[in-house]
Amino acid sequence: MTTPAATLPALRASTADLLRALAGEQWSDADAHAPSLLPGWTRGHVLTHLARNADGIGATLSGALRGEVLARYPDGPAGRDADIEAGAGRPLGELLLDLEQSADRLDRLFGAVADADGWELTTDQGRPAAHWALARWQEVEIHRIDLAGSYRPQQWPAAFVAHLLPLALDGLAERTDAAVAVTVTADGSLSTDLPGATRQVGAGEPIAVSGPDWAVLAWLIGRADIAADALSATPPLAPWR
Repeated sequence: MTTPAATLPALRASTADLLRALAGEQWSDADAHAPSLLPGWTRGHVLTHLARNADGIGATLSGALRGEVLARYPDGPAGRDADIEAGAGRPLGELLLDLEQSADRLDRLFGAVADADGWELTTDQGRPAAHWALARWQEVEIHRIDLAGSYRPQQWPAAFVAHLLPLALDGLAERTDAAVAVTVTADGSLSTDLPGATRQVGAGEPIAVSGPDWAVLAWLIGRADIAADALSATPPLAPWR
């Protein structure tokens, strides 16, 4: 699933499901400020990050539609972090409304890009507009896990795992000095194409990492703790991206 025509409906489905599920969690304001799975961040930080990420992508898409190349975060990483910190402590209702409204604004801009057949327009970092549909899909699905709610990686859409796992495996050699042999098992896997896939990096007797596709992906993107029970081993890796 690498074409915008396929990615955009998947992103919309994931976003709608996230918003419905968050309403169903029935969290309190205190729950919104409980720790997330990301060190040093509360759920409020994660929700604010998702909202500001939507606005950042929207800004560069809006610029591209006008023939301008605009940065997603004009004040750089420090400005991005400051915006997240400033919004993290808000009441749950404000956090959820911000998330919903920012997602709607972004969806309208993706729709405008599609209507203009503008997926190849140049945006932030010299990337085509199409890049941000995939990037946003990853943000929604991965950070939904980080919220430490009812959603688990074994509930990821099969198409999402099928898209991201091969990319994560491609970068494995750059993130470990150890010899590692990865095998995706059929039992418990979400996708139909990935079971049986293998990847080995490094020299010497490898550490065998085997398990279903969703668990291998969770380990590769730095969420090993929530998938450890489904994997034969979870050797440490350098940070993902």
